[in-house]
Parts: sequence; structure tokens; C-alpha cells
Amino acid sequence: MDTLDEALVRAPEPEAIGPVPGGERITVIDCLRGAALFGILTANMRGFNAPISAYMQPSLMWTWLPDRLAQALVDWLVQGKFITLFAALFGIGFAIQMDRAAARQQGVGFYARRMAGLLIIGLAHAFGLWWGDILVSYAVCGFLLLPFRNLSQRAILRWAHGLYWFMLVLFAGFYTGTLFGVAPPESPAQNIQEAVAIYARGTVAEIFALRAEEWREANTFVLFLTRILGIFLFGLYLWRQGYVRQPGEHLDWWKRAQRIGIPLGLVGNFVVVMLDWTFHPNPFKPSLVTLVMFSVQSFALPALSVGYASTVVILWQDPVWQRRLMPFSYVGRMALTNYLLQSLICTTIFYSYGLGLYGRVGPLLNLFLGLAIYSAQVPFSRWWLSTHRYGPMEWLWRRMTYGRATAS
Repeated sequence: MDTLDEALVRAPEPEAIGPVPGGERITVIDCLRGAALFGILTANMRGFNAPISAYMQPSLMWTWLPDRLAQALVDWLVQGKFITLFAALFGIGFAIQMDRAAARQQGVGFYARRMAGLLIIGLAHAFGLWWGDILVSYAVCGFLLLPFRNLSQRAILRWAHGLYWFMLVLFAGFYTGTLFGVAPPESPAQNIQEAVAIYARGTVAEIFALRAEEWREANTFVLFLTRILGIFLFGLYLWRQGYVRQPGEHLDWWKRAQRIGIPLGLVGNFVVVMLDWTFHPNPFKPSLVTLVMFSVQSFALPALSVGYASTVVILWQDPVWQRRLMPFSYVGRMALTNYLLQSLICTTIFYSYGLGLYGRVGPLLNLFLGLAIYSAQVPFSRWWLSTHRYGPMEWLWRRMTYGRATAS
């Protein structure tokens, strides 16, 4: 190991509540988080380069066969899988913080400040950079995690399932209602050409107004937060079971999860992609096709997420693979910085105040562009961490949480 790698080895816990020191981190979690950021960037590229309507239905803008095939590949293997993994890791992070607080008989005020800080950062990101922000949703659901911290494992698992599957039950209810003449919720209407023109050639004020409207549309249906909260709780459950804290002692569980998750996820998500390719359903309008897609996806998406995570955890047990996977951990240690940096880079490339390429780069080129951006984030993260304990946004978030004394 080199010096930076050695800094990732776990050390004894500090005496007081504060930010987790570099030596106390569990590196495989950072590795998973960094890998998740690669998938999130790959999935988000079309959102940086197209308005919300085309994000939900790429075929509205991209009809060239290579672009359609590239987007189908992303939808099959990437879309939704890594943000699900990222959400589970957020729940794991909550569990770690609660364990550390309980060990020192500390309150949870620090965690409330942490979520308030994340909310502020998320709002700045959503309105200042990109409508597709996830941080605001995470902050809100992070607050909602607090009442669950003292529940039993059985209760946590029940709540996790109930909250996760609630969206599917609700969607089935909307579809059933349409069979009896009940009008479904209105889907947002958007002039795609006008939106492309504003992002590609509009003023900063015009972009700000449109971005705010798209963020409102993306977050109007607030009940989607139940699914995020459910995934958070699954992460909390996995940590307390010891599967992530001591993965070497639970390799049988991880191998079983891999054997089940990968084939189920690959087949199920392929079915969803084929249904979308064939019928082009409106995702906002309940129909038999969208109900089938949502039902299959609700099983297949987390299955593939778990399959991916299992593969990383299993490979991590081999020192050779640890060295190969270590670059992901550098990005993962600076997850907040790198997530925001992705938005900054991509909006600068696509928006009028940058290169103005909005709407001109299809899914095929997006794959290579996303790979290039992430590839640059790996050496940047390693370079930064060679001289700093935290990424710049991590430092700011910690200062907002713990104050000046523990943020440095």
C-alpha cells in the first residue's frame, strides 16, 4: 500500500462525536460509493443534456438507432441501479453515526444539523446548477430516519418493505381507477424545443427560471420519498446485521445475494427495456404496460443493485482486487464534492453560459463523455486527498454540522 491507501485503514474510534477521521473509514463502503457515483453520472448524462420530458422519455429527442441502443444499454444496466445503491449507503452511513453517538451517550443534534446542512447544499445545487438534484430528497428522508433509530431489526425490515412497496401499490391504484373512469394525475406538459433553446442559448435568468420549474415538476409527487426512505432503512438493516461492517464473516450471504441478484436483475431489467422500446409508454400515465414495467422494475432494479454491490464486496476480499478497486474509493471519500462537480462540469459543457451544446449530444456520445469526466475525477480525488483530510464540500458540510473545531 502507498501512503494514501494506508490512510484508509481503520483506526480506534475518537473520544468525541465529530466527523469520521480518514483512518476510521471502512474502505469498501467508500469503494461502493465511488462506483455508485460512476453509475449515477452515466444515468444523469441525458438529464444534463435534455429537459425533464426527454429525460423521462429519451425517444422524444433521440431517434437515431445507435443513440437508442446506447440509451437502452444504460437503462438495462445502469439507470436507477446505482442511485439505489447510493441510497442504501446513505442508510448505512446513518447507522454508523447512530452507533457512534450511542457509544458515547451523545444526542442526535449533530445529525439534525448535518441534514439541515445537506438541505441547504441541495437547494443551492437544485436551483443553481441542475434540476435533477437528489440531495434535497436525501436530506428530507434523512430527517425522517430519526424515529426509526431505536426500532428492532424486525420492525425496521417491515417498515422498509412497507415504504418501498407503497409506490407500487399506489400506482396500481391509479391504474385501477382509470378502468372505472377516474382521471389519473395530470402529467407535466413541456415544450421540448423551447426548453432546449433556453438551455442552449438563453440568458442566465431564463435558465434559472426554467430550472426552477423543472425541479418543481420533478418533485411535485412527494410520495416518491417513501421509496427513498424505504431504501435508507434497508441500508440501516444491512449494517446492523453485520453484512457491511464485517463482510468477511458473511461471505455466504453476499455470494447468495450475487447468485440471485445478478440474473434476476439482468433478466427483469431487460424485460422492462424491451417493453419501453416496443410501446414507448408515457411514464406519467398509468396503463397496463407501465404497471407491468413498474412492477417488474420494483423487483429487478434493487436485485441488480445488490448484485453489483455483492460483486464488489466479494472481490474486495482479495488483496489484488482491493488494489484494482481502490481508485473508486478516492472518488467515494469525496462523494459530495464529486457529485456536485459532475453537475458543474456537465452544465458548463451543455448550457449557454458554457459551450452551449445542450440537446446536441446524444446518448451514445454521452457514454464516452461521462466516462471521460469520471476518469478525470479519480486522479483529482487522489491528488486532493493526498494533502487534505476531506473534499472541499465535505469540509463545508462538516463545518456546518460540527463547527470550526472539528471541521479542519
